This record gives sequence, C-alpha cells and structure tokens, in this order.
Amino acid sequence: MDVSQFLLYTPMEIGFVLRALAQKNDLISIYFDHGRNSFLSTILDADSKQKRFWFDVSGTEAINRGLLRADHVVFVAAQEGVKIQFVLPGGVAMDDYDGRPAFSARFPDDLIKLQRREYFRLETPIGRPLVCRMPHPNGRILELPLHDISIGGVGLWMQGAVDIQQLDVFQGCRIDLGTFGLVEVSLEIRSKRQVTKRDGTVQSMLGARFVDLPRQTENLLQRYMAQLERERHQLLRN
Repeated sequence: MDVSQFLLYTPMEIGFVLRALAQKNDLISIYFDHGRNSFLSTILDADSKQKRFWFDVSGTEAINRGLLRADHVVFVAAQEGVKIQFVLPGGVAMDDYDGRPAFSARFPDDLIKLQRREYFRLETPIGRPLVCRMPHPNGRILELPLHDISIGGVGLWMQGAVDIQQLDVFQGCRIDLGTFGLVEVSLEIRSKRQVTKRDGTVQSMLGARFVDLPRQTENLLQRYMAQLERERHQLLRN
C-alpha cells in the first residue's frame, strides 16, 4: 500500500497527533533493537515549537537502559481505530516531566496516520465562529458557520432548506479569518448529513473540499491553524 498520502510532515501536524494521544492516555508500543525489545508506554506531552515530546519510562530498568542506547526506535499506536506509526530520527534522552522521570525525544521527520481523511481537521472556535459566505445560484449569499477547517476543506453548518447537492461547486466563497484576513475559495460539496447537536437540535452539515487552492491561501490557512492550535494548547496548560 502506498502510504505517502497518509504522511504528516509539519511540526504542527505531528504535535497535534502526539498531544491527542497524550490527552486520551492512549497506549503506544515502542520497539527497538530491530524488534527484539519492546514495551508499552504513553505520550505525556508534545511541544511543536521545541519539536520535542515526552513519554513514560518502562517499569524495567534494563529496558530503559536499552532504549537509551538504541538509535532506531519505532512507535506504533491505534487511536479510535486509526493506526499511527513513526520512527525517531535519533535516540531518546532521560528527562524529567512534571517531577517524575520520563524519556524525551525530537519529533520524527514524518508520521504515518492511516485514515480516510487526507488532512487533519481543527474545530473552529465557538467564541468567535468563522462564517463562510457562499454565493448560491438562486442569488442568495448563504452565511454558513464553520464547524471545522483543514488544509483540504471545511465542515459547514446549514440551516433551513437550501438546494445544495453533492458535487456542486461554489466559486467566490469568502471566509473571514479575523486578523489573518479574508480568503476567497472555491468549494466542492462532498457530503451532506443530518447531525444532532448537544442542545438536541438537528442541523445539516456539509463537508466541502477546496478546489484549486492557491499556494498563498494554503499558507495563510496553515498559519491560522497553527495559531489556533497554539491557543488551544495554552488553554490546556492553564
């Protein structure tokens, strides 16, 4: 199987996956010495700015010493059925995390996340919701709040009965990213489904992908998502 489409390269994306593993306390299998030795651990934290992460030591001292000597370490985890795997570019170091012994290491050069979605998605802030203004052929400008955003597309809430079908393409859609500015994109509708929200109301959610996204716009979206992720990480620390 060609896994290139499932590779994540940027520190933001890799940090997002590692922090998700830490937050859910998911077990991760660690293999070294060409698979002759292994143990189960958990990710403790990850810092995208430093490009480092921390994980639990083994309960066996011989395993810990062996890992410190290893120069090829493989990490394998499964999060809600999604397989995650990466190899460290160098060794690991003994460190301290929250007053207890822990291993630390540099981020891997890349990380495999076997999932259907090509891009990871971030839910947009509830306190300052993003809105997509979508021109409809009926002459209306639809104002659709965003549920999530990725480099590949967006999830949109839709209220009321509007004629929108799968594979419809809408050009000239505008999304205001606040201090990051206004972006204009073309959207292709990929899915349409009914979702029950927490308050019990039922709404339609549209899954849309960007069509021919300009490189400049993609870079802007990446910077916006990086800032969004930093803000969320800061909230988790407070």
